Amino acid sequence: MKNNVCKKVNKVHNLVESIMKYPSYQLDFDFSRPLDIQRNTDLGIIDNCITNFSGDTYSELFKRHLRLLVLELYFSWSESSSQFLTVSMSKRGYNCKSRYNPNRISSYLIRIVNYLRDNKYIEVYPGFYDSKTRKSRRTRIRPSEFLINHFQRIKDFKNENYNHLKREFMFVYDKNNLFEYKDTYESGEIRGIMKYYNTLISKTLFDIPTYENNYLTRGDNRKLVISKYSTSNYLYDRSSPSKPLINGCWWNKIDLKIFLQIKNEFTINNNSTSYLNLLDFFGDFLSFISNTNIVLQPRSFSSVLNYDQLCYLIIKSFRSKNSNSFLKSVFNEKKKLDLVSFTNNEIKDAISNHILKNQRISDFIFRYKNIGWDQFTSIFFYNLIKKLSSVNIPIYLVRDKVYFPTSMESIVLEKSVQILEKKLNIKSININSNKSLSIDFKKRGIFGKFTKPKIKYSKRYLDNKKFFGIN
Repeated sequence: MKNNVCKKVNKVHNLVESIMKYPSYQLDFDFSRPLDIQRNTDLGIIDNCITNFSGDTYSELFKRHLRLLVLELYFSWSESSSQFLTVSMSKRGYNCKSRYNPNRISSYLIRIVNYLRDNKYIEVYPGFYDSKTRKSRRTRIRPSEFLINHFQRIKDFKNENYNHLKREFMFVYDKNNLFEYKDTYESGEIRGIMKYYNTLISKTLFDIPTYENNYLTRGDNRKLVISKYSTSNYLYDRSSPSKPLINGCWWNKIDLKIFLQIKNEFTINNNSTSYLNLLDFFGDFLSFISNTNIVLQPRSFSSVLNYDQLCYLIIKSFRSKNSNSFLKSVFNEKKKLDLVSFTNNEIKDAISNHILKNQRISDFIFRYKNIGWDQFTSIFFYNLIKKLSSVNIPIYLVRDKVYFPTSMESIVLEKSVQILEKKLNIKSININSNKSLSIDFKKRGIFGKFTKPKIKYSKRYLDNKKFFGIN
């Protein structure tokens, strides 16, 4: 019996190994996202599918779990037909009494996965644990051609509330596990602000008009889907409630490589868009946390490193143990850092001249410490959402840049100054914005009509404009 089990394990391992040897033929299982159990399962777009699949013979428990899974399969497929959903096939993966589970989804979902698989409604790629590499992969699923045919019949889907009314937007962790926190006045305020913000962005188009694909490819080759159903979350570890992060949306997952390529291509509701660069205050931030006076040039004069790359590498040097581990990590991440066009020696010289020889920051380098820059930008952004909530101005945090409608520049910058002066203990701040994408009406000729500049919109973007009801 034991030998048979070992043979089966080795067979699976060899199969996985053989697949991994031929990346051009394998499915991209990394292009996946977890099942979202906090969706609004009352959406009517899947009613016909549910009726066809279950009729009236199944229990409410069955239908509730079926509705969630079919809805998520539809959302995932509409985001990208090559994207997978990851699902847990272990009973331990579900807690129907959790505050993060308003639909009360239990391990009964495993039965629904098997039901859809047996009826050929979905493709299932079982998860595995490889004992040799100690790597595991959850089960991947996606709709079959039969189910896709049903999805393709869904027309005129309006932008409705795709999140459950009791969805949690605040996630508290305890040693990487979700923590069932108790309600307080402060937690109620945070949840209220994040619920307001998610309602706002669910009705606002933030996109890249000229970009055709429905996903971006990061420097680590992971695909990042440009989703219409993004949800922003406020999360922190219960031991450090003052160090939150705001993430969850596709634009929060953009790496430096992608950002440097498209930072001036974002637009909000197909109108002119600007952004505030929080890196302009990176030196002030370092001065504040170190109680010293650190001055950084707002621009990098390096022929290799731009200012974004320089600041990123400064933060990375603080987190590193020593020079060797730091440089090795940088060289391994050349694609992610958008530095592939330079040799290792050129990068090493630039780092030496602009970081290692910088006496202003030498006391902080190689201290194996996270200085909390990402947390600072998240705190700033949360406070800006709060200050702008009365006027409903959509803003977006992309790395350490805050995008906003150009027409609202004065109030956004005014509120930003108030926050920065308080958080960094600075008496006065000079603040400027940068233009992202200009879509202003311009008059052509003395008697000409006002027209918008010619921009070659992608089909994907035009479809998204229609989805959000933007002319």
